[in-house]
Amino acid sequence: MDTQSSQTKPLAPQGPKKFRPEIEGLRAVAAFLVAVYHIWLGRVSGGVDVFFVVSGFLITASLVSRYRRLGTVNFFDYLFGLFKRLFPAAFFVLAVVTVISYVVLPTIRWDQTVQELLASALYFQNWELAFSAVDYLDSANDKSPVQHFWAMSIQAQFYVIWFFLITLAIYWVKRTQTTDIKPTLLKIFVAVFIPSLAYSIWMTQYNQPWAYFDTFARVWEFSLGGILFLTITKIRLSPLVSTVVGWFGFLALVSVGVVLDVGGVFPGYVALWPTMAAVMILVAGENGGTYGVQRFLGSKPLAKLGGLSYGFYLWHWPLLMFYYAIFGVERVSIVDGILIILLSLALSYVTTSIVERPIRKIKTKTNYHPKVIGALLAFMLPVLALNFAWQLKIEAEQQEQLVLASSPDYPGALVFTEAYQDTPERPYIPFDSEITNDRPIPFFDGCHIGVPETDVVTCEYGDTENPEYKVALVGGSHSSHWHPALDTFIEEENILLMNMTKSACRLSTESRSDYPECNEWNKNIIDAIVEADVDLVVTTADIGQKNSKEVPAGYVEQFRALESNNIPVFAIRDTPFFDRKVPECLAEFGRDAEECSVEREKTLPAVSDWERLEDKPSNVYYYDYSDYICEDDVCRPVVGNIVGYSDSNHMTKSFSESLGSFVREDMIALLNQLVE
Repeated sequence: MDTQSSQTKPLAPQGPKKFRPEIEGLRAVAAFLVAVYHIWLGRVSGGVDVFFVVSGFLITASLVSRYRRLGTVNFFDYLFGLFKRLFPAAFFVLAVVTVISYVVLPTIRWDQTVQELLASALYFQNWELAFSAVDYLDSANDKSPVQHFWAMSIQAQFYVIWFFLITLAIYWVKRTQTTDIKPTLLKIFVAVFIPSLAYSIWMTQYNQPWAYFDTFARVWEFSLGGILFLTITKIRLSPLVSTVVGWFGFLALVSVGVVLDVGGVFPGYVALWPTMAAVMILVAGENGGTYGVQRFLGSKPLAKLGGLSYGFYLWHWPLLMFYYAIFGVERVSIVDGILIILLSLALSYVTTSIVERPIRKIKTKTNYHPKVIGALLAFMLPVLALNFAWQLKIEAEQQEQLVLASSPDYPGALVFTEAYQDTPERPYIPFDSEITNDRPIPFFDGCHIGVPETDVVTCEYGDTENPEYKVALVGGSHSSHWHPALDTFIEEENILLMNMTKSACRLSTESRSDYPECNEWNKNIIDAIVEADVDLVVTTADIGQKNSKEVPAGYVEQFRALESNNIPVFAIRDTPFFDRKVPECLAEFGRDAEECSVEREKTLPAVSDWERLEDKPSNVYYYDYSDYICEDDVCRPVVGNIVGYSDSNHMTKSFSESLGSFVREDMIALLNQLVE
């Protein structure tokens, strides 16, 4: 794809290329800040935002220079030129991480790791994380060794966007027959900057976890770098002012991560802090000054470190994640952190020297020459092949699980009945690699809505054509994890199941300052239930956490609101909470370990909160299935050879399904009673 015909004459170069060593130093400082904050502070620094501004500055300079020299920008030559710079080191790191992850990481993390490895290899890791970040359950997952590839994914997407923007500028320049592309580019970049920043501010307030990884909420940072390149020569500062501005920008940059919770409030307008700090440093570097910050950043040591910053960024995060996995710790000592940094630098040097530089030095007429493509494929294909093979192994285990699930040796909750009480112990299912993903359908089809949404979303399951009964499943994730139990019989019993659930949002009038979206949803839910004209509402009756002492007044108020509309409630006692995440505990200690069990009385007192409630709404019918989840004195993580929990307090789909026959008996009896 070429922006103009081959007859177009190249434009004369305008001025010599100017190497700015302080930019290399700035990249080194940004990378170092990222690593320091990750390793010792457990938070982010704003250094990535600096990378985005610098990338916008440099790629704009490169594209303008290319246009001036050639009078065109060839899409494939441009794209494969980027591939030559980015792919060798990135895919080498991904290959090493894939192998080490398979050996080091517990199997419960395999599925997530493979998904993110493939997302990183295909440069959409930011979107993979965006969807996970807004998922109430996924957001609690351990960070993968390649989570940091979200920034490279955004950067790659930005490079493609920038090509089309400069193509648009070239088209306009030709049409208007102007000689300088800069004014047109400036208008386009401003036109991108303003709406992107506005969107970033809005999305950060509406859904910050999503905004953090959203390409469109970040494009303004690249635009800022592009705008700066196009205008920097017009910014004139005296040596004194330049020195003050540069050092002020440097101090602002290194302090942002201490002052702000970058991970919790970025991007939005707050990201102007590190990005404008980068702008000040670049402007100061353009204007000079004897004691300016550019003298420090442009020094040989920092400039050399800047050349290693890409590899350093690639290596530091997986080394940190493997450190956590191998040593089983949650904090890094000063000495160990320094060793991680030094090892990251050493690996970056090796990667740059042996992997990256030889590919860059391949001399061909075009960047998409077969020799270049072959070299790139030599890095890409092993990573894709390894991860697809790993994925096939996981899928084979999933199929094995389906076969085992139909066996009488896997009764789950039915093990508490006489017919299955002598069930022999078998390897539990789901297998470790699948436990965290063994969740109800609404978590995957979009019907269990996320934290930001306030509208009630209703999805229909079961008999949707000619139902005899209409039942609504309402509340938070502890209501939703009963969906598989209901799903085992709703079709046969001619029940239309209407799912109305929202993450971390119980059916309650309680006003939560930390969760206004839940408050709004609860204002809408009663009207939605009434409008649906349901025969029965299924929800939780109380809270299973140890510190819960009574049924919240907000629960009772919502039950009475349903009572005033003559809607009965099938209220289920909440399930027990474990002290640890069950999948991780099983992987570490095994199914019979005391560490993985919880004393029943602590999480499920003999007399429940609901039973202690004095003034009970007349429309509420209470059901307690605790005796099919826990033994008399203890709640165990594996029941009837099925893992009960996907984390510390949410039932797995497999175990919930095993409770279906008990729920069915009670619900059908109640519906028949109500009809009579």
